[in-house]
Amino acid sequence: MALGVVGLHALALLARNLNLVITSWVLDASAILAILVLLVIFQPELRRAFMRVDSALRNWPPHPQAAGTEANRAIATAAYLLARNRIGALFVITRKDSIGELIEGGVAIGATVSPELLESIFQKVSPLHDGAVIIEGGRLARANVVLPLTRRQDVPSFYGTRHRAALGLAERCDALVVAVSEERAEVTLMDAGRIRPVRDPEQLTDTLEGLLSHPAPERVVPRLHRLLFANLRLKFAALGLAALIWSMSFLASGTIIRTVSAPVEFGNVPAGLQVAEQSADSLEIQLRGSPWIMDSINPGPLVARFDLRGQHAGWQTLRFQPESLDLPPGVKVDRVIPETLRVDVLRSGTAPGAATK
Repeated sequence: MALGVVGLHALALLARNLNLVITSWVLDASAILAILVLLVIFQPELRRAFMRVDSALRNWPPHPQAAGTEANRAIATAAYLLARNRIGALFVITRKDSIGELIEGGVAIGATVSPELLESIFQKVSPLHDGAVIIEGGRLARANVVLPLTRRQDVPSFYGTRHRAALGLAERCDALVVAVSEERAEVTLMDAGRIRPVRDPEQLTDTLEGLLSHPAPERVVPRLHRLLFANLRLKFAALGLAALIWSMSFLASGTIIRTVSAPVEFGNVPAGLQVAEQSADSLEIQLRGSPWIMDSINPGPLVARFDLRGQHAGWQTLRFQPESLDLPPGVKVDRVIPETLRVDVLRSGTAPGAATK
């Protein structure tokens, strides 16, 4: 979608270079409208991104969180009691990221976490057994909470709504989610989109304490490899599109023409010769370029240079070469007035008018 927006802008540049003014306006307006639509469509994602930035700033420098051993042990005990009784459950343990924008519904509890309380909430006769419970700071904050479902296609086929919801929340924030399977009597821990099967309460307790106390940082080499080589097709497409827009902006003909006066300068005058007369002291040069390029340059110091290398005494007709101007990329010479210059080259010491015609 982002490439589509940039493509609209590239087409607008092309239309402007072809003097299709109305078409360029329409394409520019379409690109701006597409950006606004993207902001509206991805408003939840943008909000979550800003929330994560805010959370990272507020928690800088990073510090280990309290392990909450009693709460972790209570969660592990309740999870395996429910699994043994073939009762499904979802436990969400929050960390640094806020999950308020990710979850829906729920009933405020505000109680100490205990195996008995957790087990009673997920009983079939309990009005709060649907959804998940939220555990914040070692306390049971909410119950009957709805979690977002994952959009991944590589999840196991036997995963139902409960496990897809657990994975959906874990991949959107840094919260840990414990899912208890009703059909298979298994306990699974979801962490940042990773699926961790757990075999017993002791392993679950140790894993929770390790993750909550010392979040494992991503190694430098795998992170660099992921940043450099992930989504190579998109990166090459973006690079090619950027090169295309750069070429169109700097190398294609622009829509602005500016006339400047450039004084005449002679170079490589052969030894023993001098310029006595010339038909013009300056040239009127019309420069063409894109509006923003023309506004950013200063054509004042331009000098029209003529090369007299190999010339001999007498009247000479010289044609101006646009390549002699030191112009920035994207600016071209559209017209020169006059196109030719007549000069009278004399031998040194010869009076003007005495040269051979």
